[in-house]
Amino acid sequence: IKMVIYLVLGITVLFLIRRVLDICNSKVKSITGKDALQAYAEGEAILIDVRTPAETSHGKIQGALEMNVTSMDFKNNISKLDRSKPYIIYCRSGIRSTRACKIMEKEGFTDLTNVSGGYISMKY
Repeated sequence: IKMVIYLVLGITVLFLIRRVLDICNSKVKSITGKDALQAYAEGEAILIDVRTPAETSHGKIQGALEMNVTSMDFKNNISKLDRSKPYIIYCRSGIRSTRACKIMEKEGFTDLTNVSGGYISMKY
């Protein structure tokens, strides 16, 4: 039983170390909702809304691309984008957009910014 506990603890520690390294090695920036809207208005980046169609039907930032991160087509949809352009990614609160940024980063996108606080922070 002691060996099993040590094994589980060891695996947990390795998992946590890997997560910390992933976060440290990420080049994804973070921005507030207000700053995201300003950067988008000034044409500094392309805005991507990664919420579900049901969520975007209740409101979204005009002109934002809709690419549901929970859809099976997400990787296919982002594959059509220019990987060298700057993108600002948002969801409802910032959790799914973080996931979307990680996926996009793995797919070769180099200039990604996540909206901390998501759409909630952008509309108020």
